[in-house]
Amino acid sequence: MMNPLIKICRIKLGEKLNYMTFDDQVLVSVIVPCFNSEKWIESAIRSVLDQTWGNLEILVYDDGSTDKSRAILESLSIKDKRIKILGDGKNHGIVHALNYLLSVANGEYIARMDSDDICVINRIEKQVTFLQEKNFDGCGSWFTEIGLGPSRVVRWEHTKFALKAAMLFQNTILHPTFLAHRKVFEHFKYRESYQLAEDYDLFVRVAQKFNLANIPEPLLYYRRHTGQATQSKRESMESVTRRIRLETLSLNNIKVSEEEKNIHNLIRAPQSIYNMADFEKIELWLLKLIENFQEPDAKEVIASQWTRTAIRAAPLGLIMFFKYKNSPIRQFINKKSDFDLLILSILKLSYESKFYSILRRFSLSA
Repeated sequence: MMNPLIKICRIKLGEKLNYMTFDDQVLVSVIVPCFNSEKWIESAIRSVLDQTWGNLEILVYDDGSTDKSRAILESLSIKDKRIKILGDGKNHGIVHALNYLLSVANGEYIARMDSDDICVINRIEKQVTFLQEKNFDGCGSWFTEIGLGPSRVVRWEHTKFALKAAMLFQNTILHPTFLAHRKVFEHFKYRESYQLAEDYDLFVRVAQKFNLANIPEPLLYYRRHTGQATQSKRESMESVTRRIRLETLSLNNIKVSEEEKNIHNLIRAPQSIYNMADFEKIELWLLKLIENFQEPDAKEVIASQWTRTAIRAAPLGLIMFFKYKNSPIRQFINKKSDFDLLILSILKLSYESKFYSILRRFSLSA
């Protein structure tokens, strides 16, 4: 008879079953803030319970839910003692919830998870193994976006220097995919004043001291729905994001004028560009940024913002397209988007248009 202390997980791979013992696995704390997630919370938690990495504690902070979330969690915790439900019944907000969860986590590694997403079955195993073998301190992963339209795999920058350069413009680690050694969270906590973009703020600071990467493989199903903050509070989130972008320039010792600050934020602003002068100023600013980095993959990431800018400048028409093609930035750019960009400029398609949002869902991203 098998020793009851030995936990065994079976993973079906084709016609074969692999068996893993969890005796020697380090403890991973999975922290999950939860607020009114009755529709998704059970599938989210079950996807963690079913992980091939069994040595887990699942810490769920119920942030004053008024629906059936707490009852669902209590039912699950009765069946699996790895689940611990926390929270005082009041709503404190996600930053408080996350920092509290970090303060009680016991794992050598700490993983983020949201109450409306689904982990791939070997997500934790893949990430812990990656950190141990590659000598990184934290990592996210690619992810499959579901809900609000057709599903798609989102492939963000994944190498250390590319990721750090990408952070100049936007957060490029999906928060619920993040897993890090506990030392990362001993040095850095979430900050209340950056709520709605608290993850971006955290990763920008962490990247100055620790090695971060994305695993180039989708390890999470990320659910889009109208109730999440990224959908319902976009304007407020963009305001916080603009502040973080400028702070990221400072942390990277990049000198910037007041006009350049405005241009830098314009690069990732969530609307079309209708002024050719702004388009030309962005080109000059990107060329200056490229000079601040030595690593080829970092230069490529910065140059890619020229393509993203051109997509949003499509209302300017063919004059924009030819300016884009003749720019010295092009030496760093993959040319595969040229045809798409040509069509967008012929159509003078607005970034805010419904038709563009449909196209973006299938291929374009800016």
